[in-house]
Amino acid sequence: MLDPEARTLLDLMEQATKAGRPKLESLPHAIGRAAVDKMSEDSEADPPEVASVVDGTVPGPAGAIRFRRYRPLGAKPGPLPTLIYYHGGGFVIGSIETHDSTCRRLANKSRCQVISIDYRLAPEHPFPASTDDSLAAFRHIRDNAASFEADPARLAVGGDSAGGAISAVVCQACRDAGDPMPAFQMLIYPATDSSKQSTSRTAFAEGYFLSGPLMEWFWKAYVPAGTDLSDLRLSPLLAKDFKGLPPAFVLTAGFDPLRDEGRAYADRLIDAGVKTTYVNYPGTIHGFFSLTRFLQQGLKANDEAAAVMAAHFGV
Repeated sequence: MLDPEARTLLDLMEQATKAGRPKLESLPHAIGRAAVDKMSEDSEADPPEVASVVDGTVPGPAGAIRFRRYRPLGAKPGPLPTLIYYHGGGFVIGSIETHDSTCRRLANKSRCQVISIDYRLAPEHPFPASTDDSLAAFRHIRDNAASFEADPARLAVGGDSAGGAISAVVCQACRDAGDPMPAFQMLIYPATDSSKQSTSRTAFAEGYFLSGPLMEWFWKAYVPAGTDLSDLRLSPLLAKDFKGLPPAFVLTAGFDPLRDEGRAYADRLIDAGVKTTYVNYPGTIHGFFSLTRFLQQGLKANDEAAAVMAAHFGV
């Protein structure tokens, strides 16, 4: 059963559509991105104060990649455990700005530093640009941790939706290359299997914010025609071996098309002996983790994810 606050938000969205607001999937990508990014910024709870915010860039495969670094309130001088965060948005929308309040809250609640990454977006930069940028950013921060006031032994990756998928891919890519991996992964309703339609993708394809047509709008922008959908950068759930991956926090939402593949990813980690905390918020929808102005469950989930990471890093 839907939580009342989720039902209210969905009703407001439906009313706006009936009043003439175009659906995102009906718009050109550039126009839709601008409109939805503004809505996303407005849908986050008021940004909490943090100790400091630093903007900068790291080198990437196609040029500089923007980042925003948040130190939590009360942080002592010196290196901190650090979460490298990848925003959601179907690889097409979203930015540092749309997830500013979420990253601030994660920093304060976990007592860890958060570095938010502004990877390239489709359709201007289709697959695999986002994962290439994200992996390059992780490796640069890992290899230059002192410059970021980060503890190199306590680096995490995390993100929501597309960002959760990117986080899983970064962990697998580092393991498979024999590189030093993240020490923890925070996967918030990650997209993990693009090769087939799960039961939840079918059951919640209409009426629950992330619709089937909207997912198709994202997909056509991001993935060139003819791409092999079993590529692990698109479908990390299909990896043959999950052993040796970092400890994980995996979160899903009950009325989310991505629910089943997020749960399946957690199950694969657990079956491989990876320490994993899996949490499902049964009454809510995709996006709730950052729709915190409207959905109190999102604030609760922010706090729970932060608490699990803090406990893992002993802070």
